[in-house]
Amino acid sequence: MTVRRGRLPYVDKDYDSIREELIARIPQLTERWTDFNASDLGVVLLELFTGIADMLAYYVDAQAAECYLPTARQRQNIANLCALVGYRLHGPIAASTRVTFSLSQPSVEDIMIPSGTAIDATDEILPVLFVTVRDVTIPTGQTQGEVDAIQGESITETFVGTGTPCAKITLGRTDVANGSVTIIVAGAEWQGVEHFADSESDDTHYRVEIDGLDNVSIIFGDGKCGAYPGEGKQIEVSYLATLGAAGNLAPHRITELLSTIYAKNGESVGMSVDNPIGATGGADRESQDHAKAIAPTTVRSTWKAVTRDDYSALCLAYPGVAKAKITDINDDPSLRIYTVRVCIAPEGGGVPSPLLKSQLTDYLEARRLLTIDAGILDPAYIPVSVNADLYTYPGEDAETVRQRAQDELAEYFAFENQDFGKETYLSDLVVLLDGVQGVSHVVLREPFTDVIPGVREIPVLGTATLSISEVR
Repeated sequence: MTVRRGRLPYVDKDYDSIREELIARIPQLTERWTDFNASDLGVVLLELFTGIADMLAYYVDAQAAECYLPTARQRQNIANLCALVGYRLHGPIAASTRVTFSLSQPSVEDIMIPSGTAIDATDEILPVLFVTVRDVTIPTGQTQGEVDAIQGESITETFVGTGTPCAKITLGRTDVANGSVTIIVAGAEWQGVEHFADSESDDTHYRVEIDGLDNVSIIFGDGKCGAYPGEGKQIEVSYLATLGAAGNLAPHRITELLSTIYAKNGESVGMSVDNPIGATGGADRESQDHAKAIAPTTVRSTWKAVTRDDYSALCLAYPGVAKAKITDINDDPSLRIYTVRVCIAPEGGGVPSPLLKSQLTDYLEARRLLTIDAGILDPAYIPVSVNADLYTYPGEDAETVRQRAQDELAEYFAFENQDFGKETYLSDLVVLLDGVQGVSHVVLREPFTDVIPGVREIPVLGTATLSISEVR
């Protein structure tokens, strides 16, 4: 008798399906095997191989899924796929703000406050360090000077060059602030680039790479596309170790000056420091879901700002920007033709710092059309006050129900759940409060009508007044 070799259906890849299929094919191979009970030695061996096949099928499916961005789950694989289209997942982002240095009386000479001056938020449980990004001078006869500052602790690591092409060094910390790395090789500063495609053999370029475990590495060229440090050359790597989202602070929280400021005669100068605006834009490492959503849009924009979708994709891909709304003459008749206004909200909410707006302006300037006038605007936050009567079931604790309702409202109006121009309908608020555990029904008294924000406005929770009564 000729036995045909059967083929397993490719969709039957779980344990039960494979076992059932194998047992069903036994009679095609032999007529002497008639005992299919679990105690039979042949069935034991069959189930053993079925388990192995089940595991192999899982690994094959998982490996295939990692080849496509929408289905990939491993961070390293997502980073590799995004790198194919020129998009790189960013690490933690340092919050930024503007600080004011003040003297108790007008200075009798120019007082220079150097770049890298360290300041601190004194009332925080953990130190939240900031450093200034450039030199600032308090002129003679003045008492104040303003400068931008970013959150982080200055770290310097020293390495020795090996003299090998494509040299790679790994930093000792994983909380390296995005874009904060500077490298000096044998006294000369090298330039960071996204890739070596445009690098000549003598270009002193380097590239920063972050792997799936957040290890930060510095990669040099191969001698043809980008140079590499010679053997024995000293390499100094400086960067900021940041807290990410924890660095976002309210105004007037940065009040301690850690560095010593000196006058021209070498004497120390006493002064105070304060942040009149909040520190915003700080964020933890980029999430995998965000990378999956943003990377394809940057491909469609080809890294050029032509359409409104291009501007939106480029802004959302820029580290530190959480939300972006692009407006032109179609949204705002007061704008001229060929004018684009970009309204951005930073990570963590609030208004973008002057430093973030300046950096984003330079970023868009290199990508906009020559004839387009592009500018950046601050978002407007519209408070929505809620006044409602909640009727609870008998036996429910009034304060517990109130807290649950307030938590639900806070979650609904949380920054990450809102967007520019998002409507707040009365029916949504009623459904939200009516679904709170312990609530029988709701009478909503405020807002009186649906809240329809403008295109540059984001709803936030205002005053929440909740009256609790028990159903009789």
